[in-house]
Amino acid sequence: MNKFEEKVLGVLGSVAYGDALGSATENLPFDQIRGWFKGPIKNFQIPGDTAFALGNKAGQVTDDFSQVYFILEEVLKSKTKLTEEVLIKAMIEWSNHHEYFDRFAGPTTRGAIAMYKDPHKEMKALPGAVVVDYASKATNGAAMKIAPAAILNPCNIESTIQDAILMAKVTHDNSLAMSGACATAVACTTGFLENTSIQQSLYAGLYGAIRGEEIAKEKYRWVAGASVVERIKLAFQIALEYKNNKEEGLKKLYDVIGSGLHISEAVPCAFGIVAMNESNPMQAIVDAANIGYDTDTIAAITGTIVGPHIDINDDEFKSHLSQIETVNNMDLRRLAQQITKLR
Repeated sequence: MNKFEEKVLGVLGSVAYGDALGSATENLPFDQIRGWFKGPIKNFQIPGDTAFALGNKAGQVTDDFSQVYFILEEVLKSKTKLTEEVLIKAMIEWSNHHEYFDRFAGPTTRGAIAMYKDPHKEMKALPGAVVVDYASKATNGAAMKIAPAAILNPCNIESTIQDAILMAKVTHDNSLAMSGACATAVACTTGFLENTSIQQSLYAGLYGAIRGEEIAKEKYRWVAGASVVERIKLAFQIALEYKNNKEEGLKKLYDVIGSGLHISEAVPCAFGIVAMNESNPMQAIVDAANIGYDTDTIAAITGTIVGPHIDINDDEFKSHLSQIETVNNMDLRRLAQQITKLR
C-alpha cells in the first residue's frame, strides 16, 4: 500500500468512524452525553431512542458516510471524474437504499433528490410555502459528503474547490453551503501533501471557505446567514483561548459556535475541535462525536479534515475499521485500492 492509498483509507475510515460513533450521541446536549454514557464515548454504541439511528447496530453508518461511499462507487463504475451526471446518479442510487434515505436524509437533500426525480426537474417549495427558501438550505449536508472532492484531487487546492462547488451545487446550491463544503474539502486535500501539519490543513481550509464563498456569490445563490469564514476564525480563537483546558473549550464551541444543522455552525465547530487536537487526529473525531446535537455529521466532517493525518496502522483505528466493514458490509480497503488505481 503506497502513501496515497494509506491517506485515502485514512479519510474513508475516519469519516465512517465519526459518523457511526456520533450516531449514538446525536441530538443529546453536551452535558447529557457525559451523564448518559458516564463520560465521552470512543467506542461504538447502540443508538438509543433519542437518536435518528435508533435501530442501528453499533458501528453502523448513516447518511453521512454512505453518501461518500455511493459517490465514490459511482465514480469507479463510470470510470470518469466527478461530473454533475455522476453525482446525480449516485444520489438517486443512494436514495433507493431505504435504510439510509428514509431514516436519515435531511430536508435539503430530500428536496434535491425529489427535483431530480421530477420529470420537470423543478425545485418545489415546502408544503405551505410560497417560494423556495434557499437560505434554509445552507445546511451541513454539503460538507459531510465532500471527501470525494479531496480524494479525487489530492494536493490540488483549486481543482478540489471546483469539485466541492460541483458537489454542493447538486444538493446545496447556495453560498454558505458551498463555503463550508470548500473549507472541509481543502483542509482534507492539503493533508495529502507530504509533511503537511494539521495546522496547515486548517488554515488551508480557511482559504477554501473564503474562495468557495467568493465563487458561490458570483455564480450561484447568495443567501443570508452567518459567515462560515468568520465563524471558523472565531472557533480558532476559542481553541487558542482554551488550549490549557480542552473540555471547557469544547463546551465553549458548543455554546457559542453551535453544533447544529446549519453549515455556519457545523463546519466552524469541526475546525475548532480539530484545532484543539492538532497532535491527536483520532481524539478530534472522538471529541466531535461527543460535542452534542448533530454529532454524527460534525464527527464526519472532522474525520474528513483529519483523515489524511491518521495512522492507519494504529491498533485502535484498525479495530474500528474492521468493525465498520463487517457491520456495514463495506470493503473500505478495496475501495481505497480501486481509487488509487484511478490515478
